[in-house]
Amino acid sequence: MNIKPPLAPAAKKAGIFARLFSGVLLGGFNLLLLLVALAIYILPMQEQVSPVELYHRTWQTAADHAYDTSKLKDWAAWEHKYDSQIKTDEDAIKFANEMLESTGDHYASLLPPEAVKAQDERSSGEFAGIGVGVEAKVDQDGKPVMAADPNEGPLMLTDDSGYPLIKEVKIGGPAMQAGMRDGDAIVSINGVSAKDASIKSMVTQMRGKVGEEVTVVVTRGGKNVTLKIVRGVVKTEVVSSKMLTAANGKQVGYIRLEHFLEQDAADEMAAAIGKLGATDKLIIDLRFNPGGDVNVCLQLANLFINDGKLVSIRERDAGGGHSLSTFSVNPKDMVISVKDEASGRVRDQHVQRLKAIAGNKQIVILVNGHSASASEMFTGALKDNGRATVVGERTFGKGIGQSVLRMPNGTSLHITSLRYFTPSGKWLGDGGNSSESYGIEPDHEVKLVETPKTRLGSPNDNQLSFALELIAK
Repeated sequence: MNIKPPLAPAAKKAGIFARLFSGVLLGGFNLLLLLVALAIYILPMQEQVSPVELYHRTWQTAADHAYDTSKLKDWAAWEHKYDSQIKTDEDAIKFANEMLESTGDHYASLLPPEAVKAQDERSSGEFAGIGVGVEAKVDQDGKPVMAADPNEGPLMLTDDSGYPLIKEVKIGGPAMQAGMRDGDAIVSINGVSAKDASIKSMVTQMRGKVGEEVTVVVTRGGKNVTLKIVRGVVKTEVVSSKMLTAANGKQVGYIRLEHFLEQDAADEMAAAIGKLGATDKLIIDLRFNPGGDVNVCLQLANLFINDGKLVSIRERDAGGGHSLSTFSVNPKDMVISVKDEASGRVRDQHVQRLKAIAGNKQIVILVNGHSASASEMFTGALKDNGRATVVGERTFGKGIGQSVLRMPNGTSLHITSLRYFTPSGKWLGDGGNSSESYGIEPDHEVKLVETPKTRLGSPNDNQLSFALELIAK
């Protein structure tokens, strides 16, 4: 298995995954969090095969890429176990996931085509929707109120009649163009009542093909208003920033990174740094950041580190043993040193790096127990190189990554294929597959004070307040 060398990001393009949950309260983040696989590469395999063959391909591909082959318990017994029962692709996917579950790797799964499409949209940063932000409904303790069906996730915040409230209408988006306003409550979508809707059901109904019309009835000032909204490509920024002022009057830049999924995240980060101007102090907020793509992570780390090791990745070579790749940067380029463990052979590759435009700025990184995967890799790189002080709570502990492999019939296989180590050589753990989850210990442990009104980045965010005063000293 070869890791793509991280190159300078492509020119910025229109994005997808409109941050439909941009206004979710803190408690809602816990349940909306998707622990994204640390994606390494995608194989271009999209042919059509029979359902039985789809299952067999999954069996073979999992055996070829699993990091720990000792987890493939009685693997030969699974190869033809369900042949007589597999009639459709749905059958193949169902039984393949039963097979993968036997490995004890709860990140291993065969995704159906609709899930693959949604994943692709998250990666590209754009989707066909209407452009609104909503909130999760919470109880008096600030915890989300769940739908009767656990698969539906949390319910939405509603008005007194049980109709979901719109917290934010994205400027210039389809909903705003059709006349929707902040504070409207949704009565129905295409004739289907939205009363007491879950966030999942709302997303499902709002999203669709570009150019399709969706009829939304909202209540406003006691009157119902019917809106005809034409779905369009909605862009969400993965990076947001603002200037903060500490008690002593010093200016500190605050940057929040939602995830490491979008390929133009480094562009957005560079733009945010530029927007904040000459300030030499930055707070980077990675709380509730589930991670994403290793390529994106390394590009972002380039912006903050002039010289040093970024990460080491030990991965399973397809159908063979393991190799160890070490990623380092110097002022000129990035060096990828790959050692084949079987032969001991080492080869180096030099690739273009992004300029360390924030290489001399003072950095504080905010993390918590939901900072995972690539967010831990990024934090570890800056912390171990003496480039950042870490504030908050111990991170999740996902020192493993998954290959994302295109499979026949529009499906996609995720399988744990690697472990990664911070520059100091620390393995962070297996992300909950066992008790081996260690995470990154903050330099300053600060527990978040949670209330129904707690919002990340606001004046009542006590972790941010601590970080602000710390960096401003």
